[in-house]
Amino acid sequence: MITLPHNLSTKGHFGLVLLAMLFLLLFLLPISVFAHGEGGGKHDLKKLEAKPEGMIDFQDKAPGSEYSADQKEDTGPDLSQGLHLDDAFFTRGAHEQGVKIKPMTKGQALLARGRNIFLHMCVYCHGKDGNGGGSATDYLYPWPRDFRKGIFKFRSTPTGTLPRDEDIYRTIVQGVPGTSMPAWKDALSPQDTWALVNLVKSFSTRFRNEAAGKAVEVAPVPSSPKLIERGKALFTKHKCVDCHGESLTGDGKHAASLMDAWKHAVFVHDLTQPNTIKSGHSAEALFRTLSTGLDGTPMESFSHIPVEDRWALVHYVRSKFQKNYQTAGYETDLFSHYVDQQIVPEPGSKIWDGVKSTDLHLRPLSARRGAVEIINVSSINNGDTIAFRLKWKDPTKDGFVENRGDVFRDGVAVQVALGAVTLHTHGHNEPFFGMGNRGKPVNIWHWKAGLEETLEASEDSEYSTGGVDMDALIFGGVMSNPVYRLNSTSETQVEELNSEGFGTITPQRPELQNVEGFGEWKDGEWTVVFTRQMETTSRWDANFVDRTDPALIAFAVWDGAQEDRNGRKVISVWQRLRVLKEGMTEAEALAKKPPAGGHGEHGGHGGHDDHGAMDHSSH
Repeated sequence: MITLPHNLSTKGHFGLVLLAMLFLLLFLLPISVFAHGEGGGKHDLKKLEAKPEGMIDFQDKAPGSEYSADQKEDTGPDLSQGLHLDDAFFTRGAHEQGVKIKPMTKGQALLARGRNIFLHMCVYCHGKDGNGGGSATDYLYPWPRDFRKGIFKFRSTPTGTLPRDEDIYRTIVQGVPGTSMPAWKDALSPQDTWALVNLVKSFSTRFRNEAAGKAVEVAPVPSSPKLIERGKALFTKHKCVDCHGESLTGDGKHAASLMDAWKHAVFVHDLTQPNTIKSGHSAEALFRTLSTGLDGTPMESFSHIPVEDRWALVHYVRSKFQKNYQTAGYETDLFSHYVDQQIVPEPGSKIWDGVKSTDLHLRPLSARRGAVEIINVSSINNGDTIAFRLKWKDPTKDGFVENRGDVFRDGVAVQVALGAVTLHTHGHNEPFFGMGNRGKPVNIWHWKAGLEETLEASEDSEYSTGGVDMDALIFGGVMSNPVYRLNSTSETQVEELNSEGFGTITPQRPELQNVEGFGEWKDGEWTVVFTRQMETTSRWDANFVDRTDPALIAFAVWDGAQEDRNGRKVISVWQRLRVLKEGMTEAEALAKKPPAGGHGEHGGHGGHDDHGAMDHSSH
């Protein structure tokens, strides 16, 4: 049943007319405007699916055509910035405007479809009008791309020319390694990706006034010791060392002073780490970058040097790789396996022996060298308790240091979406993976290394001074430092919080804190285990009982040696967690479909009465 707002229902006939008009519009609009297509992950970059009709293209106008009579066809409302229909629907007597509402052309429908996807997945970083100034920008380095000038770094076309549609497509599905730009290959179908390419093009008039450049020819030349040695000499001759350094780790003499076209500081990535080379680590990708340059940055094109010299540079760079490229999941299926045993939060427990684990990619919100790139995740449950074990490489243990307020600590967080949400299905209603968004809250379990020692130090200090913490009074102290403690509410290494977007992180009340967690650092690796009763204690807890749909789960890691704190961290995007019952296999869980009307989550998110309104402390 649909209930009209009070101010409309009292108008009787008028409200019914407006409602009828709305239904008529919904009938006329193609379904693809509101829901993404199926087939995420099915991308063959060597043989892309055909472009849909309606793509924005360069219009090659005859000389003098600008002086001819305007023959532009009236094709209805401009949908490149969304559906501007408010005035037509909600202004009494606006019949003249209503007449102008016409069925969409194929071009408008494609823009509307791309806009729908952009507002769901891209707007938080790139901004509503593609200016690179979304709500996440303050937490990101480098800043997201401003599409309005039509300047693109990752192209197969010569310097200064527009990218081909296929170039934008490739960037969307592969992401930009070493930055916060995810690889959306598993989230988007080819049809959705083309719609998003088209929407990105709509932000700049260049795509209507200029043709894309011609793709640089890539004819591979095999590596050889002689070619590598030549590449080493060329790396110095062409002053690559000035930015990338002799070690190729990004420590050249100019590295700290470089600016891009928007006067933002440029981060020079470590070329010895294939996982963080932004334009791709393959020989073909590196050759393309050398041939085209990265527009908008100080990285110029080397198309002026012989092809063989470019291949020599490519093979020299690849010879300096310090490790192999690590494959890991982006948006994937995780499973909490059933065990018929008591579960305790001990990292070294034998209960984890033989439990399947999954490597997931992490992306830094703030670019850095030596970033944590992979987190290994496994989960078990016994029907009453659920546990997660997280493992990641970290050469240094950064925890509590007594009487020091300038030390940053290692940490990890589990984030679970609340409410009836699914990932890239049913209209894509999941929260933003960056701490949720308004009306779509998330539950966060935050473990911080050494919190127990910090709490003990605070208690000792208060006891020895008659209840007055002199360290905090004089020096600020470990417990008053937000780097050490964000409103800690219980004597455990884990704090349970909720968030509805940036600046809304809120700790749950002490009596609602019900997650335990302990960590162990050994041989350059952290192992942290979280445990919690599967039953919820409030509507702000993630539910794991009798779920027929997967829970959406994401992860974040803080590295104290990198001075990580609050929004400075590395993160994953959403993953799908399926909680297996006794005797259930992974295949059986994947075959189950969610019920039509709900997703098994308790309580939804219809209020803040369980722990108070969201505050505005930072995370």
